[in-house]
Amino acid sequence: MKVNDIMVTDVARCSPQTSLHDIARMMWERDCGAIPLVNEQDQPVGIVTDRDIAIGAALQHRPLWEIRGEEVAHGRAVHCCHPEDDIADALALLERHEVRRLPVIDPSNRLCGIVSMGDIISFTRAGRARKGDREMISAEASLDFLRHVSAHHQAGGQTAV
Repeated sequence: MKVNDIMVTDVARCSPQTSLHDIARMMWERDCGAIPLVNEQDQPVGIVTDRDIAIGAALQHRPLWEIRGEEVAHGRAVHCCHPEDDIADALALLERHEVRRLPVIDPSNRLCGIVSMGDIISFTRAGRARKGDREMISAEASLDFLRHVSAHHQAGGQTAV
């Protein structure tokens, strides 16, 4: 199974200068928990999660409309995959970097989708595949991934996205 089999292609995005207020509104309207930040070429340069908004607001003691996305995403690497990547490789990347979402980029490094923990769970099969079943992700691989990214991590470590 490939990333393009499960990724979401209608991805909300914004510039790094977008306020957390506007990003939170986008999340509400699009029913999602993360918005990629992209540059002028539509290449991912960051990602803001609902958790980033909550913690950013609490720690900065400023209204959300005064805090820019780049302020809460600054310093964190953006880990991406490609549509033709095998889903097992994407799972390994999610686990290795302890993130819950991966922007998907095309050959020009432009954002073309996103794959999330929820997408992976949606394509997880229970039990053994039968002849004629569509290709699915094994329950074992999904559980290993969930176990790893949902575990408690040391304070000061990488923030899970």
